[in-house]
Amino acid sequence: MNQLITNIELLSNQKSFKLGIRNTAENLWFLMHFKELKILNTFIYHQQYSEFSDSKNTKYPIRRLKKKFANTADFLDYLSSSSKISRRFFIKEIEFTNGWKIKEQPHIYFTIYTNSFEERNTLINHLIISVGYDPIAIDSLEPNITYYFKASGSLEEYKFDVSPDEFWSEERLEKWKVDVNKRDNIEEEVEKGEPFINSNYILPDFPSIKLKGWIEGDPF
Repeated sequence: MNQLITNIELLSNQKSFKLGIRNTAENLWFLMHFKELKILNTFIYHQQYSEFSDSKNTKYPIRRLKKKFANTADFLDYLSSSSKISRRFFIKEIEFTNGWKIKEQPHIYFTIYTNSFEERNTLINHLIISVGYDPIAIDSLEPNITYYFKASGSLEEYKFDVSPDEFWSEERLEKWKVDVNKRDNIEEEVEKGEPFINSNYILPDFPSIKLKGWIEGDPF
């Protein structure tokens, strides 16, 4: 089943979040949710491509799009014109006049920056309601943990590790790296060591019982 919004992760500054989108390149219409905002600046890149077989040595350059847009609807109108079908677009950053920003991790997620805790929470529930989910209790989510949406709209925590973000201090990031390396080394030692045997599950010795009529070997 293809879900448009797949997961969410709150960032540690309490004002920003990542929203997992099923193939961002094919779902840029998601930016229509921001059409009321005026664009201050953009860092958008494009690359020509061909649907037909090209030489393996053919390389298409990636260039910054210099055209200015008033809002995201204006940008999407530009993409929908027939002459743009043979180009891929990558959104490094769209900055709005109200201070919000959007960045794209191609094909995976959008990172959305707001100005406050309240703006973040209001925007999150607006976006997830738009695809049919019920509002979520955002305050119950831990920062830097990825939560996946189930079809019912409930969230399932990805139980692996916290993910560092751009707002972490250098000290916190270094401590995280040390802890991760330590954990990985322990796991590696366990894999190389002898198989672990839990003594609680070692069966006591039982007297040998021969199957009736068995004359060779030792079952049992």
